[in-house]
Amino acid sequence: MTPSTAATLEAERAKAKFSVSKMNEFIVDPEMRQQLIKVEKVLAAEPSTFDVRQVYFMSRTEKMDHALKIGKRLIELMKMGKITAEEISVADMILDINGPFGLHRAMFIPTLQNQATEEQQKLFLEPALNYEILGCYAQTEIGHGSNVQGLETTCTYIRETDEFEVHSPSISACKWWIGSLGVTATHAMVMAQLIVDGKRLGPNPVVVPIRSTADHQPLPGVTVGDLGPKFGFNTMDNGFLLLDRVRVPRINLLQRYITVTREGKVSRPKNVDPKVSYGTMVFVRTQIVRNMSQTLAKATTTAIRYTAMRRQFAGKADKQQAQGAESPVLDYAMVQYRLIPLLAQNYAMFATSQAFAAHYAECMEALNKGDFGPLKELHATACGLKRWTSDRAIHGIDTCRHACGGHGFSQFSGLNEFFGNQYPNIIWEGDNYVLSQQTARFLLKQVQSLRAGRRLADNQTARYLQRHLPGGQLPEAAPACTRMPLEQLAADFDAQLDLLAFRAASMCAQLADRMQGGRSWNRSLVDMQRLCDAHSDYIVASYFRRHIQTLQEPHLLEQLNKLSALLFFYVLEQHPADLLRLPRGRFDAEKVAEVEKLLARLIEEVREQAVPLVDALGVSDMRLNSALARSDGKIYESYLQWAMEDPLNREDTGDQIRREWFSKYYKPVLHAAKNKTQPRL
Repeated sequence: MTPSTAATLEAERAKAKFSVSKMNEFIVDPEMRQQLIKVEKVLAAEPSTFDVRQVYFMSRTEKMDHALKIGKRLIELMKMGKITAEEISVADMILDINGPFGLHRAMFIPTLQNQATEEQQKLFLEPALNYEILGCYAQTEIGHGSNVQGLETTCTYIRETDEFEVHSPSISACKWWIGSLGVTATHAMVMAQLIVDGKRLGPNPVVVPIRSTADHQPLPGVTVGDLGPKFGFNTMDNGFLLLDRVRVPRINLLQRYITVTREGKVSRPKNVDPKVSYGTMVFVRTQIVRNMSQTLAKATTTAIRYTAMRRQFAGKADKQQAQGAESPVLDYAMVQYRLIPLLAQNYAMFATSQAFAAHYAECMEALNKGDFGPLKELHATACGLKRWTSDRAIHGIDTCRHACGGHGFSQFSGLNEFFGNQYPNIIWEGDNYVLSQQTARFLLKQVQSLRAGRRLADNQTARYLQRHLPGGQLPEAAPACTRMPLEQLAADFDAQLDLLAFRAASMCAQLADRMQGGRSWNRSLVDMQRLCDAHSDYIVASYFRRHIQTLQEPHLLEQLNKLSALLFFYVLEQHPADLLRLPRGRFDAEKVAEVEKLLARLIEEVREQAVPLVDALGVSDMRLNSALARSDGKIYESYLQWAMEDPLNREDTGDQIRREWFSKYYKPVLHAAKNKTQPRL
């Protein structure tokens, strides 16, 4: 007899060789874990407001209306003291609802906090915190995205009236993709080219009122609207904005880092590095790294639970089942190969988010003391990690959808709407392909400095480059890690890190040689992507090991070490050309085949603990919003119940719709022959 899906899930959990609760405490950062517990309790107390299952049946307008209802209630709960402003973002993540108030909190308020003077904070920040004004951050234009210096919107100082005139000089200057702008914002933080006495001073933020707070109508000179339906993220009102010589007071230009006086004199604080804005960008990217670990956890939990319960074909997998019972889909090697490495990457992301947050805090402490030394390396690392985590999370969601087979195509899998909502993470806050250039540029400059005999700042990147590239050049002898038997390498985590570091350093030196030999920047872009990923592979593995070293529960170590080793061999297996190109020819086709064999073995071993490992990520049924991944295992019962809730199937609405369609469409087709009139003689 084939076990039920619920019984199958319990059998998988019974295999656990570690405490799931202890693993959860170790791998999920304590602050996030406590926030999730608190916020889910608040949301569960008001199911009529915070139910998101019905979202699968809604039109875009209905979704936005529901998101506004949720957003309004969250603001009320914050003002009542039941949740904090930060916890509203946690609620958005739990519900996978990115509502129209989101950019007010995520970009408008932080920009005021970081770049406004005390006077400006009283004028704009205080009402923003009280939701007396609603803001957005208007940087991207229809003609310019990544090239911020190329923005066309102008902010020209008019000395006669002591005002700035903000203007969109062409259609390509139209602000575009701006979240919370389409129907929500009353004020826009407009990034515009500052012009004083005819001199362009680069993009700077200026606060521009765009809608009346009394009746929400657009103000004179403002053309604003919503972009319409998108691939995903449809609860957010991404909008467009054209400004026709709109005047604002001089105080509306944020002046913490640049000052324009009444006489038009421009000055900047002498003790502030122009790159101080990197600190804000890096903070946003630390949050993306943190969020991507939670994002991928939802997908891996759904796919691994479902494929562990879903059974197909008897006698095809290697494991013996009860007589006549079909095998769990997760027992098939191709499914394991697609999902288990994602699980290892997911654990590495959780560890990295904690270690990188600590690194960020250390650097910000130094920056606040006037030490800007660590900022460049921190920025380069953040660019690489934003790319690494969001790429793997977004492509991971898609892989998990596919691994769920036909049922993955259903909205009730919880992965389709989710995929569309999370997809922008590989584009916003720096397109991932563009970001890789910033990481690569930093690495190449480090090698150039080594070759010029200059001393590098002490950081994790400089240390591995100096170790493997003395004087900026590859040494005659390859490091011991390249000569080590792979079975030995599988158990030596320091050697694994050293090999990943040597791979990145070698690629950096080789690219530097080619560019010094005349290869153009443009023709080096593909190599820069590879270099950025190789560097990030090392950084992530390093952070993972660093976090494991803080472990206080030794019984968790076996599984964490397997995940760490699996991640290492998966990187090697995915990039065989990098191994074959390593200097001194230590890897050949036979050794690459051995990498594949070791990876397959580790995947099989981790598969046995896969369900307890995703349970340890702590993704609740509320967050999953999936019929296929219920924690009680009753997936088919849930799937059928959710289908019956479709308006087409409900007794009230369904009956009415079907009668109408029968009358208008089915009956004329079915009765066409009967309705034919006999021809007259």
